[in-house]
Amino acid sequence: MEIEYVKKIVEPILAAGGLFLADLKISRDNVIEVYVDSMTGVDIQTCIDLSKEIEKHLDRDAEDFELTVASAGIGYPFKVEQQYAKNVGKPVEAKLKDGRKIEGVLKAFDTETVTIEREERQAMPGSKKKQTVQIEERIRREELKEIKDVVRW
Repeated sequence: MEIEYVKKIVEPILAAGGLFLADLKISRDNVIEVYVDSMTGVDIQTCIDLSKEIEKHLDRDAEDFELTVASAGIGYPFKVEQQYAKNVGKPVEAKLKDGRKIEGVLKAFDTETVTIEREERQAMPGSKKKQTVQIEERIRREELKEIKDVVRW
């Protein structure tokens, strides 16, 4: 089964429900994985309903497949712009291609960069003690390996 074919089926169904496609994977043996999200989150019943609706548009007689519909929930790496928008002002973890990991609050994003505000302990002039300061770090998207939301307890 082709990804573009499945996308044409899935995207209008999601849009009608105020959802968006976060990721779509199809394995060689036709295991279709649809990851969905919305600005307010996705519950299990929504995934069940979506699975039934999507399956109505696929023909098992023409091609055997397995379908999974899941939420691109907490800890799932951002794949689409809506996930960045949904998480502005929230804690994120960015892994960079150079091996660094940056945790902080997603402050802004555009097509080329993301801005994360993080805390850092720094020595202050005239003082022997370090103080915690807020630093905004702007990261080029091409330097990102992945970025995802995190939950702090």
